[in-house]
Amino acid sequence: MAPGEEFGGREVELGKTFSIRVVGIALAVAVQAAAQCFLAGSAAAQLDGVVSRAGGLPLEGVSVEAWSVDQRRGATITNALGVFSFSDEIASSTVLLRLSALGFNVEEVQVREGLVFYEIELTEAPLAVEGLVVTMAETTCEEGREDEEGKRLWHLARIRYDGLMDTLGVATYLAEADTIVPLSELGSLQLPVLNLSQRGSSSLLRFNWTRRIDREGYAFPIRRIDAGKAYDSWVYPPLEADFAPHFADDVFGERHRFVIEDDTDGWVLAYCPKKTDKPYIKGTITLARDTTFAAVDWLFETPEPMEHAGGRAYFTPILPGTVRLSHLLPAEAVTWRAVPEGDYLQSYQRYEGWRVAPGDSVPLLPLRRERGGADISR
Repeated sequence: MAPGEEFGGREVELGKTFSIRVVGIALAVAVQAAAQCFLAGSAAAQLDGVVSRAGGLPLEGVSVEAWSVDQRRGATITNALGVFSFSDEIASSTVLLRLSALGFNVEEVQVREGLVFYEIELTEAPLAVEGLVVTMAETTCEEGREDEEGKRLWHLARIRYDGLMDTLGVATYLAEADTIVPLSELGSLQLPVLNLSQRGSSSLLRFNWTRRIDREGYAFPIRRIDAGKAYDSWVYPPLEADFAPHFADDVFGERHRFVIEDDTDGWVLAYCPKKTDKPYIKGTITLARDTTFAAVDWLFETPEPMEHAGGRAYFTPILPGTVRLSHLLPAEAVTWRAVPEGDYLQSYQRYEGWRVAPGDSVPLLPLRRERGGADISR
C-alpha cells in the first residue's frame, strides 16, 4: 500500500489517553481502524499501535514484543496495515515494547502510563554482509577460540526447541522476492512487490539433508543454466526455511565450537566448524534475554567456485508459560549467493505461520483468501 498525501502533522485527539500523529493516508486508515476498535468498548485491547517505515508506509510482519520488568509478556506480528495489539492482561504489566524486522534497526519504546496507542517508525538498517564475512574470518574462526560458557548458552537455548522434528511434517504460506543486486547493495532489502507462495517438507526430507551433510558437508556441486549458459555452482541446505531446526540439533552442536562475542543485550554467539575438510558453515547466533533464538547468520565456505553464499533468519519469540517444546522455524529470512556476472542473487522470504503435523507427509494448508487484491510489499 503506497503512502498518500501528508496531513501536515495534525494531531488527532481521541479522549484523554489517546493521542497520535497522522502522517499519511495509508497510516491514517490503519490508525482509524485501531481507534474504532479502542472506542468500541471494554472488549477492545488496551495496548495498540501502528508501525511504519520512512514516508509513512505501514510495515507488515514486524515482530512486536511486550516486556515487563523481567520477562517477555507477549509477542505478536503487525498485520497488512502495520497494526499490532495486546490484550488487557498483557498490557497491564508491559513497560517496554521491542520491535524488530529484517532490514531494520531494533526499536525499543518505553510504555507511558495512560498512553494506549503508539505510532512507531522503524529506520532501515542494511544487512552488513561484507562486514559479517570479514569479521567472522579474521576475529573468531581463524583464531580457533572456544568458550565453554558459549556452548552452555547454546545448550540452554536449544533445549527449548524440538530438534529436527523427526516425526513431523511442516508447511507454510510465504511472501517472497528474488532480486539481482551488486555487492554494494547486498543486504539493503529494497524489495519489489512480494509473490505469494507455499513451502513444506516431510521429516524424511530433512533427515536426508542431515545424512548428506554428514557425507558431503554443507554444500554439494551442481551445474546450473543461466541465459543459455551452463556454469558450476553449489546447492545449499535450506537453513532459511524448514531446515532451520538444524541450528538446535545435536548434530550441529557436535560439529561446531561456540564463542561469546557480545553479551550487552542477550548474547551473540559465534559458531565455528571443528573440521574444514568438507564444505562448512560459520556465523553467529543471537539469543534473546531469556536464552531463546532471536536470529541466526551463516556463511557457506566451499572450494571453487566461491559463491560467498549465506543467509540470515529471524525467529518468533517463545512466550512465558509455554509448556510444549517450540519449533525453531523462522518468521522471515534472506539468503544470497554470487552469480556468474559478478552480482548477487538475493532471496527474501516472510513466512505467514508454520503448520506442523505428525507423520511423514507434508500437511495440507487451509484455503487462503486474497486480501482484496492488495499488493504485498515490504
